Amino acid sequence: MRVLVTTAPLHGHFFPMVPLAWALRSAGHDVLVAAPANFVDDIAGAGLPAVPSAGPIGFADFMFHDRDGTPLTPPADPAARRAGSGRAWGRLAARTLDGVREIVGNWRPDLLVCEPTEYAGQLAAATAGIAWVEHWWGLAVQPEYRPFAQRELEPELQRLGLRDLPEPALRIDVSPPSVQRPGVPDAQRMRYVPFNGPALLPPWASQPRHRPRICVTLGSMLPKHGLLDFGGMLRDFAAGLTGLGADVVIAVDDQVAAGWTDLPDGVRAAGWLPLNLVLPACDLVVHHGGPGSVFTALALGVPQLALPQTADQFENADRMVATGAGLRLLPAERGTTTVVAACEQLLADPLFGKNAAVVAEEIATAPTPAEVVGVLERLAVPLRPDEERL
Repeated sequence: MRVLVTTAPLHGHFFPMVPLAWALRSAGHDVLVAAPANFVDDIAGAGLPAVPSAGPIGFADFMFHDRDGTPLTPPADPAARRAGSGRAWGRLAARTLDGVREIVGNWRPDLLVCEPTEYAGQLAAATAGIAWVEHWWGLAVQPEYRPFAQRELEPELQRLGLRDLPEPALRIDVSPPSVQRPGVPDAQRMRYVPFNGPALLPPWASQPRHRPRICVTLGSMLPKHGLLDFGGMLRDFAAGLTGLGADVVIAVDDQVAAGWTDLPDGVRAAGWLPLNLVLPACDLVVHHGGPGSVFTALALGVPQLALPQTADQFENADRMVATGAGLRLLPAERGTTTVVAACEQLLADPLFGKNAAVVAEEIATAPTPAEVVGVLERLAVPLRPDEERL
C-alpha cells in the first residue's frame, strides 16, 4: 500500500502524525510526506521521505497576508480570529493544491492521511477517487475552520467540480476521552505517542537531580511571530522560578536565546529541545497551551502550567485543567509573580502529579499506531456487521 501524508509546514501539525507514518513503514507500506519546500528538511529529519508540494511558504505568508500578498490585521474578537484562521488554511491549500494533485497523479497512492487543516490533500484525494483519513493532532480541530476554509476555496472547488470540501473515510483521534471535547465526530482512537523532533538526549537529562526541575517553553511560533516580547517573558519567568529552589530549563530556538547574557545561576537556555526527551527529567512544564506541549506532558504524566495566548491554546488549556493535571493563567493574569506562585502550588500539591499519571495511563490504553495500521489497510474493504473498530 502507498500512503501519501500531507501537512501544513508546521511542527505542531506534522509531528503527531509521525508515529503512524513510522508504523506504516514498519508494516511494509510505502509512505511519502508532502509539504511546502521550506518544511521538507523537517520531514526528512523525522526519518520519512519528503516531497515538496509547492515552493517555500512561511507561516506569516498565508496566515497574515491575503492571496495577493496584502497584509491582514488579526481581529481582536476570538470568533473572528478563528474564522480568519480558517480562511488562512484555505489560502495555504490554494497555493499547494496543484502540486499535491500532481504528486497524487504521479505517485498514485492508495490512501491519503491528512492533518485537519491541510485541505489540498483532501481535495486531491476526492478528485482522484482515493480514500483519505483525517489525523487529528490533539483535540478535534475547531469547527469554525472548515466552513471558512471552504469559502476561501470556492474558486478551487468550482474548478474541480466539487460543491463542498470532502468528508474523510476515517478520523483518527489521539486525545484520551477525558480530555477530548464532547460532541466530536466518531473517530478511531489511537495512542498519542509523543514525538517533538529529532535531537540528542542532553547528558543532564539522564543524570540524577537533587532539586526540582522546571521546563519553560512557549513553543516554536510565539517567540518568532507573536506580537509581544515572548522571548523576554521566557527569560523573566525562568529567573523568577529559581526562587523556588528549582533548576530551570528554557526550551527555545537558539536564535531567540542568542541575546540572553544575564541568566542567573540555575537557569539553562538549552536551545530547541524535543519535549518527549526533556520532560521525563522534569517535575513540571510551563508552556503556551499548544497541542504538542499539552499532550506530550499528559502522555508522560508531567504536571503543567499553561499560558494560552491564541487560537486553540485556550481550549487545550481548559481541557487539561479539567483533568486536574495542571493549572492555566490567562493573558491578563500572566506575569512573573503569578507564574511563580502557580508553579509553587503545582510542585507542592502531589494531587496534580497523581492526576497527570491517571491521564497518562488512559493514553497508554489506546490502540497503538501499529494496531491502527490494520484499520487503514481495511479501509477499502467494507466492514462486516460483526466488525468494530479497535
